[in-house]
Amino acid sequence: MEIFMKAGKNIAARSLMAVYSEYSGEHRFEPQNGKIYNSFGYIESGTVVMKSVFESLTAGSGDLIFIPEGAKYCSIWSATDKIAFYSIHFRSDLSSTPFWSTFGMQKITGMNGDGCGERVKRIFSLCGSGTPADQLRGYREFYGLASDAAERMKKSIYREVPDILAKALDYINENYRTISSVAEIAQSCYVSESRLYHLFRDHLHTTPVTCLNRIRILQATEMMKESSFSLEQIAAEMNFNSEYCFRKTFIRVTGTTPSEFRKKRKA
Repeated sequence: MEIFMKAGKNIAARSLMAVYSEYSGEHRFEPQNGKIYNSFGYIESGTVVMKSVFESLTAGSGDLIFIPEGAKYCSIWSATDKIAFYSIHFRSDLSSTPFWSTFGMQKITGMNGDGCGERVKRIFSLCGSGTPADQLRGYREFYGLASDAAERMKKSIYREVPDILAKALDYINENYRTISSVAEIAQSCYVSESRLYHLFRDHLHTTPVTCLNRIRILQATEMMKESSFSLEQIAAEMNFNSEYCFRKTFIRVTGTTPSEFRKKRKA
């Protein structure tokens, strides 16, 4: 069973929308082309595990989370009774400036004891009202919540990088299954391999190969959770030269072997 209600209208140059969602059992969500707006989410009941290429979080009842515009992620929800959460999507003038784009996907600490749930529900109620006055009050409530949240949010190092490096990260994220060399990544950004290595080292304290392998292993763990593919099949799917190379990289990234990882998931 799924309950899905929306409240909100475009009453300014940009939009604010409050959404209430309810599911029974488990629920999985994965935007195909990245989110087209920034979002705050308040979890009323249930738990969620969310993973993007560079960030992950686990949140539960009473938590407030933030997901930036353009984020590509997967969320897996579960609950013994029901999953229920409010989402506040916005594309205000602020979302077109660097301000919100500097924050990564995260659980916002220090908000769950600040009447957060009631504030979110007021926004939902006001945005769903038929009167322009109430909708404007909804905006007022939203900016109060957003400003309090922004003071507690952490900026992401992956969002404060030069444009060339951002392009490289996007290319890796979209083509990690087929990339055959660092030269290919550098060519996609119109820079030399040497320049690309310097950018990764100076801004992310890693290398293009390490970054690529981390993404591949994180995606491989999802395949291992949700399928019965052999390690050889997963290694080939993630474009590793051999199962041995896959195992070695898996241990380096996760600290455990693929077999041990699968055993823990089944336990």
